[in-house]
Amino acid sequence: MASLDQIRTFVTVVKQNSFARAGRVLGVTPSVVSKRIAELEHDLGVQLLLRTTRKLTLSDHGARYFHRAVELLQRFDELERDIARHRDETAGLVRIGAPTSIGVNYIGPALIEFRARHPDVRFDLVLHDRTVDPVEEGLDLLIAEQTYVIPNGDLTEEPLCPIERVICASPAYLARRGTPQHPRDLVRHDCLHYSFLPSAQVWLFTGPTGEISVPISPVFSTSNGQIMRQIALKDGGLAMLPTHVVGEDIRAGRLAVVLTGYELPQFWLVAILPPLSRISRRVQLLVEHLRGVFSPPPWLRSGAPAQTAPERKDRKAPRRRASG
Repeated sequence: MASLDQIRTFVTVVKQNSFARAGRVLGVTPSVVSKRIAELEHDLGVQLLLRTTRKLTLSDHGARYFHRAVELLQRFDELERDIARHRDETAGLVRIGAPTSIGVNYIGPALIEFRARHPDVRFDLVLHDRTVDPVEEGLDLLIAEQTYVIPNGDLTEEPLCPIERVICASPAYLARRGTPQHPRDLVRHDCLHYSFLPSAQVWLFTGPTGEISVPISPVFSTSNGQIMRQIALKDGGLAMLPTHVVGEDIRAGRLAVVLTGYELPQFWLVAILPPLSRISRRVQLLVEHLRGVFSPPPWLRSGAPAQTAPERKDRKAPRRRASG
């Protein structure tokens, strides 16, 4: 089978009308040029060039082969240029913001996997437990829970996976204070509040009779789910936390879920991006990779916690949002 070197040499010989000039263009000796042409003609089983001491002439087979070979080399060179462009677009730095617990447990490992396939990409991962404007912070990508309120109308939201929440406490706390049977029983309990929730100090439920809103007076508020988890493990009260934070504790019996007959608002983990016209190829590839990482959610792959939350009838992803 003809090689690309042989085909390129043949086309160059025809264009230069000389083995010696073709060798200079290709950076090889005339003898190498002659050998490649001879091998090509042998592989094809036809004579392509008619040689005399004064000139080279294409045979009928050679003329047909030359025109097709030129088209082939043009397509191949275009393919190489396209690959080079995409390689250059992929190479470079991506600045990512993410909540601390999600970033440590899932985003960090996902970036290591991504870089194994795209070694020219560099990352700056910024972990936070506060509301962040990715444009003001100079981020290329922000990973956030859907509780996040987009502060900039030019941003786009891409859903990654649903996040289930539960109300949980340590068995010792429940033994001491009792297990709530209805959301309104929470007013008699020590509640630990996640300050990123959009409903201020009100916990929302859906039960057999409809929606229920319960004002709480939290004994502790924080924007960090791991701190809330530690307080709950220390018998500090009832916490509303995502299953990706407390799933292992529930499986191990260190925390117990209460009010399982009532649904909590479901949120989604989302990727928030700058306008599509400004998104680089490497960011697009990274978002595609993260969709795979979080489908299904990695904290469910080892087995979902037993009865951590009531089974939801509706698990619709949020609509992709873009404004401005």
